[in-house]
Amino acid sequence: MFLRRAFLGLLSGLAIAATVSVPAFAESGSVLQSILSNGKLRVAVLGSLPPYATVGADGVPVGYDIEIAKKLAAALKVDPEFVVTDIPSRVTSLQTGKVDVTIADFTRNVERSTSVAFSNPYVVTNMRLLVPASAPYKTIDEANAAKIRVAISRGGTAERAVPAHMPNAQLVRFNTQADELSALLSGQVDAMAEDDFYNRKAISDNAGKLRQVDGSLARAEIAIGVPAGDADWLRVVNLFVDQFNASGDNKALFKTWFGFDQPALQAQY
Repeated sequence: MFLRRAFLGLLSGLAIAATVSVPAFAESGSVLQSILSNGKLRVAVLGSLPPYATVGADGVPVGYDIEIAKKLAAALKVDPEFVVTDIPSRVTSLQTGKVDVTIADFTRNVERSTSVAFSNPYVVTNMRLLVPASAPYKTIDEANAAKIRVAISRGGTAERAVPAHMPNAQLVRFNTQADELSALLSGQVDAMAEDDFYNRKAISDNAGKLRQVDGSLARAEIAIGVPAGDADWLRVVNLFVDQFNASGDNKALFKTWFGFDQPALQAQY
């Protein structure tokens, strides 16, 4: 309730500005005004990254990121419209105006921030190596020395993080994390690099088959992506994220989808 009241307070102020000069908002291409006028929030989501998001046999997206998108849409009093995308297209979907936000396990960093804007994070985690339970290496250095094949996502954080820590590794690129995990379980690769929370869920879902290697490849601050250059829209999204984190809603959703308590939103080492 507190989240909604605070959120509507900000929207009311922005709505007043919009009614004073609606043409100005339209001419400037305001994302916020477009959302409110059209009554829908277009959201880029991933389709094969449980428990963040996945698309079932019925074609309906479900998952942690999906529920966050629904809460944002509800706070705006509009309907969510999901656009399933892949990892490389998370940026271009925003740049081309195909979507209003990207809520898709989207790690913010300086390179991406030259093309799109990011909210404050709603998840902070680390990228780690996921390996078969029988793998002989216990640390990143041992895995690097073994010159292993590491599955990574095209356009993902691992494309830089793995070579920085494992220059001897052979990178094997995939379009989805589901394909990475399938390759790992079938022995096509020796490891995959993904965030700690995804890895922990994969370990739980494949009892006795997988484990993580000690050490972090990179810190991952997962945030909502928005088009660059729209301060009003970013301000609204940031307020949503801040209140979502503070209200307890985030912790509750996280526990529901991941099955364990969400660590504090600070550096996880």
